[in-house]
Amino acid sequence: MSENFIKQLPELKKMWSEFGDIPINDNDEIEQDFYHWEKGTYRFDIWHWFDEKLPNGLVADFNIDA
Repeated sequence: MSENFIKQLPELKKMWSEFGDIPINDNDEIEQDFYHWEKGTYRFDIWHWFDEKLPNGLVADFNIDA
């Protein structure tokens, strides 16, 4: 695991936690801007962004149920 990733992990965890507070509509789109994503962004596009940033993916690195 790179030193750069270790520095990023706390920020990614913080962002993931904050993402849990973002309202999602019936079309799985966020209902307000979130960091660099605009209102209306498909929730799973954001999930995939997180998944790509983590070496083992969301499920393994953040211990979530998928």
